[in-house]
Amino acid sequence: MRRLIFGLVTISLGVTGASAQTLSDVAYRSDKKQTFDVYQPHDSSNAPIIVMLHGGAWQAGDKTNPGVWENKVDYWGDKGFIFVSVNTRLLPDATPLEQAEDLAIAMATVQTRAAEFGGDAKQITLMGHSAGGHVAALLATRQDMQQEAGVRPWKGTVLLDTAALDVTSLMERTNLKMFESAFGDDHIYWTAASPNTHLDANDGPFLVVCSSSRYISCPAAREFQQAAASSDNTVTILPVPLKHGELNALLGEPSEYTSAVDAWIKALK
Repeated sequence: MRRLIFGLVTISLGVTGASAQTLSDVAYRSDKKQTFDVYQPHDSSNAPIIVMLHGGAWQAGDKTNPGVWENKVDYWGDKGFIFVSVNTRLLPDATPLEQAEDLAIAMATVQTRAAEFGGDAKQITLMGHSAGGHVAALLATRQDMQQEAGVRPWKGTVLLDTAALDVTSLMERTNLKMFESAFGDDHIYWTAASPNTHLDANDGPFLVVCSSSRYISCPAAREFQQAAASSDNTVTILPVPLKHGELNALLGEPSEYTSAVDAWIKALK
């Protein structure tokens, strides 16, 4: 049973002072974490939509954290976009694969209810940061998850500084506790949870933003790009001289970085 919308508030967007409604805690399943917030400009109709999944090492973070939505809503809301900030279940209650399944159901719900929110179900861009970028990439490359949840194709996927694209390679090269907690020591699971493994021509284009000051994410992006090339897919890499958290929180602030991401989204067919 779908829960009722928890709240309806008004926020200000951008220097123009345009306002938007926020629909809070829209449920897509029964767990209290299986909800999303919708930031919708007033009088929107057939508006493009960005669906965003926060990071947090698969075990923390929340859709309401200002760095997840604030600057993005300000920037893209001023351009008429609807912005949807998603929560999924987290470790230890849900594995990364189960988090991707949650995201799939959330995406299907956004598509089904897009017109109700003033949006266009055919004009959706998926975005994720850090662990959320891995989950978004996993969903984008797992056609079986999409079909199970009834998700229709979306326009493209933006990954903000995630190192977990080839999970098998990552686990063989690193011993960071957050990766061990997320992926364990089962090689079969590593393959199942690795976006690189599942890339094919049906996955749609990717923009992979990586921190050029971080030793791990840009090499992971290049490996993902190489794997995509062999499967006839398109991956664009955007190295940015910002720290891991800044790549998320500052997206939407006026900058060459924000303009580059905006241009990529606008160019999607």
